[in-house]
Amino acid sequence: KLRNHFYNQDFAILYRTNAQSRAFEESLRRMGIAYRIYGGTSFYQRKEIKDFLAYLRIMVNTRDEEALKRIINYPARGVGKTSIEKLITAANENEISMYDVVSRAGEFGFKGGTLEALQNFVTMIRYFQSLLTDKNAYDVAVQVGKHTNLVKELFADKTTEGLARYENVQE
Repeated sequence: KLRNHFYNQDFAILYRTNAQSRAFEESLRRMGIAYRIYGGTSFYQRKEIKDFLAYLRIMVNTRDEEALKRIINYPARGVGKTSIEKLITAANENEISMYDVVSRAGEFGFKGGTLEALQNFVTMIRYFQSLLTDKNAYDVAVQVGKHTNLVKELFADKTTEGLARYENVQE
């Protein structure tokens, strides 16, 4: 590049499977080199990666409402759209975080299966947070994959796209 006075834009990286893009993207980001992906989606923009990262984000910042909205019912745990709207409304009216409403759902009128689902969700997040003190990031991520059933759900999808999503999460 330097010897021939080429620019970064004069180069392309070809790879065979989408899961390989992560290594290239991380290296380019680390070196501050702008890049564009053609014919595919950036590794970090894929739904399965955003979902998985949302679990990790909520563990370290329970006030991350974008992450919470993304995972509160994924994989499905019985918290429907109406319940999510009720959580948002209660948080706004009481000027507290959405996670605070989730963790005190009984005080905000949630009952039955929805209340139980929210309580189980909070218990799961607290379990993940407890791992942060003595486990490394990889071990915590493995536990997130197991306990959320996210990896199991992706593994069960035997379509070509499903296998690609599973490989992406494994990556």
